[in-house]
Amino acid sequence: MTTWSRKPHSIGTQKVEEFTGEGAYHGSTKQKPVTAPLPRVETVAESRPTTLELRVRQESSEIQTFDAYFPNAFRVIEQHPVPTQEQVRDDGVTFCWCPFEKALTLAGPLTRSVLNGMRPGLSGRKRHVYIDSKIQHFEPGDLPVDSCLRHVDGTIAVRDERVRPFGASVLHDMRARLEGHDPPTYMAYQSSDHCATGFLAEPLRLRMPELIPNFEDFDGMVRKGEVREIAHPAGAIVAYDGLTVHWATPATSSGWRLWIRCTETDVEIVPSASVIDCYGTVFRPQR
Repeated sequence: MTTWSRKPHSIGTQKVEEFTGEGAYHGSTKQKPVTAPLPRVETVAESRPTTLELRVRQESSEIQTFDAYFPNAFRVIEQHPVPTQEQVRDDGVTFCWCPFEKALTLAGPLTRSVLNGMRPGLSGRKRHVYIDSKIQHFEPGDLPVDSCLRHVDGTIAVRDERVRPFGASVLHDMRARLEGHDPPTYMAYQSSDHCATGFLAEPLRLRMPELIPNFEDFDGMVRKGEVREIAHPAGAIVAYDGLTVHWATPATSSGWRLWIRCTETDVEIVPSASVIDCYGTVFRPQR
């Protein structure tokens, strides 16, 4: 499976689609038509929907609420010099769920320096380490993904027949993620501050549904919490985990941005063949 792409980048070749708010770069939280069978992957404790399994055993379609705690353990672990726009544009290689060591051998000079900065932060607790990266050119108002909702990464999402009794096509088992096995961990880098990811900088407690079909209502609950926010600093490598609330923000000015994410997870990720082709698309709200 192709997990990387090397190509020149220019403003003229930047892919742009209309912003809908329905999903992120890794897949919508709303069900889409399936054109090919999904790959079968090994079930591991990190991704087991224990809450949903319990409700299925109970033959119950009632979604209960629970007291959720998001520690929001965001921290800056290394500050790099902010690169020039030319360095970002010319770095060359885009990655999509690429194994860390392979990405290191293929990376352009800027990405390679970031990956070397990330290496000391790897915990070694998980079975897989993946790299995602995108080089994108933004105009003011553009978004790097097709969503700006508050969310957490690596949710335990179920899209099979078990969710049908709940009247849903997809359910995120939030209780299983927050109360279950050790969540995935992440490091991220972005080259500039004109399209900086937002993070919650303090713990947050919510009374929320244990299973959610998307992050729309969750976004509203988080906003009401009025927890202090922080923007991802330009040129910084930051660390967080699958219990850290964050969101995409619209670009404030024109320019290039390199974004890199390192994921440590026990889940084997097999991207579809079409993902790498659209990776790096910019999403533009109707004007």
